[in-house]
Amino acid sequence: MTAPVGEDDLTAWVDDRLAAERRSVVERYLTDHPEIAARLRQQQDQRSALRSLFAPIAAEPVPATMRVEAIAESRRRARPAWFQAVAAALLLAVGFGSGWGVRTRTMPPQAGIGALAREAGYSYRVYAFDEQRPAEMGAGEQRQLVSWASRRIGSRVAVPDLAAAGYRFTGGRIVATPHGPALLLLYDRAGRARLAVLSRPMDIDKDASMVSTRYDDVQQVSWADRGIGYSVVAPSATTGLQPIAAAIRDQAAST
Repeated sequence: MTAPVGEDDLTAWVDDRLAAERRSVVERYLTDHPEIAARLRQQQDQRSALRSLFAPIAAEPVPATMRVEAIAESRRRARPAWFQAVAAALLLAVGFGSGWGVRTRTMPPQAGIGALAREAGYSYRVYAFDEQRPAEMGAGEQRQLVSWASRRIGSRVAVPDLAAAGYRFTGGRIVATPHGPALLLLYDRAGRARLAVLSRPMDIDKDASMVSTRYDDVQQVSWADRGIGYSVVAPSATTGLQPIAAAIRDQAAST
């Protein structure tokens, strides 16, 4: 059954938007209604005249001020100051949240064994390569160093013997960390880069298994036992650091 012709069909006929099948239906309707056909042909003539009149203008490029980007910029400038302030605050909040999220994923740990290793690496870079005064107290002041460090740290400390691994104790010092004072011990070995041991009390990870880490040009083996954390530090190319760390742990456990 063919649908009756309505105003939508007539308008589409004037605009030449009808499908061929529907167009034939409308034209049969206009044959039966000549007064309507005359009105629609008049509308077609007006449409053609307007198109011819404005064709040169339509061919011109769109003025810069009428482009979408320019209109959007104009609206943005017209917004009240409070709107821009609120928008800026929202962007700042989103950026801060995203930046902080990235920071927590990329920055080294701020507490526990991870922080201990990071602090040991920092102290190693500052003091281990100092050829003039890497230590505050030398090997001949070992007893005084132990007494002084034990008071400052608040826990009994000892100087590990690493002679079996070929390292000779050369001295030590107290260093500052975000978690309080720590003891840095330095060892030398002929033909090898200096090795260091950093120890301090732990707020968390008071008993933790050994963890190997690398930060840039140094490597560490870190652990904690009975509330004291230890981190052995050496250049990344050093081999056999794990057995040295195990020897230090065994010596500390027996004191």
